[in-house]
Amino acid sequence: MIGRVVCIGFVSATAALTPRAAGAQTSPQQLSPQQGAPRWEVSFHGGLVTRGSTPTGESRTPFAGPTFLMADGTTQSRAVMSWYFGDGTELLNQVLSLRGIGSMRPLELPGWPVPRQSGAEIGGRIARHLTGRLWFEASVDLGLGGPAFDDATRERVEATRASFGTAFTALAASGASVITASTVTSAASLTEGGGRLLVSGVFQYRGHESPVRPVLLAGVGMAATVGSPATLTLTGTYRFTTPAQAVIEETDTMRLRYDRSNSLVWVFGGGLMHDLTRSSAYRVELRVLASSTKLSAHLDATPSRVIASPGGVVVLNATNPGLQFSSAAVVPSLQLSRTEFEAFTGEGRTFQMALSASYVRKF
Repeated sequence: MIGRVVCIGFVSATAALTPRAAGAQTSPQQLSPQQGAPRWEVSFHGGLVTRGSTPTGESRTPFAGPTFLMADGTTQSRAVMSWYFGDGTELLNQVLSLRGIGSMRPLELPGWPVPRQSGAEIGGRIARHLTGRLWFEASVDLGLGGPAFDDATRERVEATRASFGTAFTALAASGASVITASTVTSAASLTEGGGRLLVSGVFQYRGHESPVRPVLLAGVGMAATVGSPATLTLTGTYRFTTPAQAVIEETDTMRLRYDRSNSLVWVFGGGLMHDLTRSSAYRVELRVLASSTKLSAHLDATPSRVIASPGGVVVLNATNPGLQFSSAAVVPSLQLSRTEFEAFTGEGRTFQMALSASYVRKF
């Protein structure tokens, strides 16, 4: 598929750049090397970059929280930092199962979701003739599409988001003796990361001087991420009303932030260069970018609740362990917070293809 796209791009670009009027064509003799011929070139380009492969790595979740005795004085629960993953989902599903309710889907199994890099690219280049058919070119390329979440990841996040609402709605209905009304919401937000800045230097070998000639290139560069990191956020809120009309409202918020390290990039490729005049040209290129990508994800879990006066407490103790929800001084099951926990680290070889078209000025 990529080969077909490249071929179509080369043919289209060459056809578009070929002057239609015979009088506008420049003969090979006019462009042959001679004393005083242009030795510098400045070009500006735009194109597309294919998706990079997803790095393989290790996913981790925080340790389980301590157990504590609930307000009934006999039943235990566990302190958790989120219902969306890890021990929180495990505790919730244990209680749901004992109550005959379907389970909630955790986000992190079989591992945390990982974004991939793709998108458009723009940049500028400056080249200097060295000797014979050899040129050296310095390039600055800005990838406009940062790390993003594909459709499969979005479907996975949506399944977790939806199961939160289903689970807590059913949980509230199963505790009708202590919960007379309930409202449950769950939202997901997936934000694409910033672009990638690639600074590289390549050597070019150009074919025999003619209006259209091939170009081969190879070199190395350094890539760095610019802009904000890719983020994934899940936020769930449940609001319970007790028979005494006390209101209990707790919010479960978890956030994953994905950071990419700087990386060395090897550049290989080739293309076609079409001279328009002695001082201008167009070029179509396909570059292969090979790098070792390092990716890490940091987890923030920050639960919160509304403290009311007078407050209320809901104890679901028909099972052991049970669950506790509170808007009073009594602590709920959802009580722990954690920031900057390293939830994922991965590294892998990434190959991307960049197809671009350039306008070249010679001097």
